[in-house]
Amino acid sequence: MAENAARKLLPAFNTQTGMPFGTVNLLRGVNPTETPVTCTAGIGTYIIEFATLSRLTGDPEFEMVARRALKGLWESRSEIGLVGNHIDVMTSKWVAQDAGIGAGVDSYFEYLVKGAILLQDEEMMSTFLEYNKAIQNYTKYDDWYVWVQMYKGTVSMPVFQSLEAFWPGLQSLIGDIGNAMRTFLNYYTVWKQFGGLPEFYNIPQGFTVDKREGYPLRPELIESAMYLYKATKDPTLLELGRDAIESIERISKVDCGFATIKDVRDHKLDNRMESFFLAETIKYLYLLFDPDNFIHNDGSEFDLVVTPYGECVLGAGGYVFNTEAHPIDPAALHCCRQDNAEKWEVEDLVRDFFSVKSKTSKHQDPFPNRTQNRTNSKRTSLLHCPSQPFSSKLSILGQVFLE
Repeated sequence: MAENAARKLLPAFNTQTGMPFGTVNLLRGVNPTETPVTCTAGIGTYIIEFATLSRLTGDPEFEMVARRALKGLWESRSEIGLVGNHIDVMTSKWVAQDAGIGAGVDSYFEYLVKGAILLQDEEMMSTFLEYNKAIQNYTKYDDWYVWVQMYKGTVSMPVFQSLEAFWPGLQSLIGDIGNAMRTFLNYYTVWKQFGGLPEFYNIPQGFTVDKREGYPLRPELIESAMYLYKATKDPTLLELGRDAIESIERISKVDCGFATIKDVRDHKLDNRMESFFLAETIKYLYLLFDPDNFIHNDGSEFDLVVTPYGECVLGAGGYVFNTEAHPIDPAALHCCRQDNAEKWEVEDLVRDFFSVKSKTSKHQDPFPNRTQNRTNSKRTSLLHCPSQPFSSKLSILGQVFLE
């Protein structure tokens, strides 16, 4: 089903730049009148799912188009190393030239880091680290991040968007704990001011932005708290979790669920509950307060699964969340990849060939370290799962690419 769904999306990538259209008709492909203007995040948020699908199905096309889309964005960056908000996927010309880490851009950076970790891809991590230099140089002010003109670096919007609250968590994944905590504490002061994060917050004025006063129970700040708590055990992060639970219970709880806060100034409610509240916000809150959850496994426990081609280690920790908080087990990705099965099948065929010859003549086994019965094999797993504290993984994972 996943493969069939992904194939319905592939026509969107049929552009000269490799960057996909933002919308595709699942029956007929891209509409001839479809706009070629797509947001940066919409182009750069495929590599985790599509690479996983390619590894599990053996079809490289999904990962190939996702990588080509990433390359198209990288080659379209400005001379000062920034990307804008919306781009024409046919011409590579930037239509919206505001550069930042929030709406329209956010998950592009997220997927460069998480994709690099999941796939152990040095180039992908290097790409993010280059972007990070430009982001720190041009958009960071007093541990806040603002929006700037992508070619000049001049400030265009001195606002904090609630979607940007994912950034401290992402920083923790590359080991930048100090900067992550300082930025997180800035965002936490906004939460304490209103009992939630408004969609836009004017940093110089210290107040909400007109028509952007709502809080639809977004998960990003709680997500960052979860990552940072595993890395630091700082109790301040648990205080945010407590405040979030109390605010949501006191302000948003209604008879049929939890309502979006229409205005954080007076806590008026809207008649809707976003799907990400259940899929992400509550999940990250739960994980923040459940240190023994399997997601936090430090590698000391795992499942040894017997396959027709040998033993595989699964559930050893280090899960990578996609942007909608669905965890992917990197061990499963490497254990179950299709090319491994194909390689082992070839080895079995070669072994069978030599076993027939050995009946008439002595011949050395071409794979002396493997037993013929793979089901009972005790071979060493190709997957290396060193046991280390999960907090250490969060602190140093990015650094492995710098050595």
